[in-house]
Amino acid sequence: MSEFENEIVNWLNEDLLIESEEKSKHFPENDFLILLFPEKLIALHLIDIQRFENIQQDNKLSFQELSAHYQALGYKMIHLWEDVWKNRKELVKSRLEVSFGKFRKINARHCYVKRIDKLHSEMFLQENHLQGSVKSKFKYGLFLKKQYVAKYVPEASGEDDLLVAAATFSSGRTMKWGERKDTRSYELLRFAGLKGFVVIGGFDKLLKAFAEEQKPDDVMTYADRDWSDGRSYEMLGFEKTDMLPPQCYLLDKNTFQRVSSADKKAENEHNLLKVWNAGSIKYRKVFRHE
Repeated sequence: MSEFENEIVNWLNEDLLIESEEKSKHFPENDFLILLFPEKLIALHLIDIQRFENIQQDNKLSFQELSAHYQALGYKMIHLWEDVWKNRKELVKSRLEVSFGKFRKINARHCYVKRIDKLHSEMFLQENHLQGSVKSKFKYGLFLKKQYVAKYVPEASGEDDLLVAAATFSSGRTMKWGERKDTRSYELLRFAGLKGFVVIGGFDKLLKAFAEEQKPDDVMTYADRDWSDGRSYEMLGFEKTDMLPPQCYLLDKNTFQRVSSADKKAENEHNLLKVWNAGSIKYRKVFRHE
């Protein structure tokens, strides 16, 4: 195993006390280590950058096919790239801990929603969302009431109401054609909870607050198939509308930083490697207003 793979396996075994039943699994056109956890129905796909470069894999759909294969077996597949692990290690650990059921809970009934400004939104998302922040029109925060902070987050006791989740949305767009003509549509751009915690009912509470204020006809969003199978959206009434192909990036092999493949200036850099995600799932939730 590579240094990257060893680090993951050791962390799972020693810190989370979780062992995979199988350390590898053969699948057509896949040359990377897959860790299977049958009790949790999780398949963890580890993508080592050196190996990826050496095999010069060019089938961009292969990771989507891998997800579909394991989903048919009842598994949720997580595609973990080495650069993401190295650059966002603590946040990746938190995401994996949540996937394995090792997290602290906060009940949304002890929280309230209010609009937050750009600075607080960006700071929270940069700390708690793997893809950081993105430009948005509407920003909502879920705050744990001061009297409950010591109960749920004792390390933050003494502070005022604590921001424990955030959601950001685009401006509205009036549809010009098709069956959705004249409807007002918005996009959920980001949602994140406080690292190491799951806020039970938090996403739903933020979404309802947005819907009450902005009165959307529908909200659409995308589930990143590197990490999500979309079930959390479906549980809240979102319907799958499309499957999108993988998105390509250029990875700097020296810094492990990603840049958009649309960056024409970067195309001819020799130290850049083309990588991609496993695609995404488009979802839409329709709202009925009185």
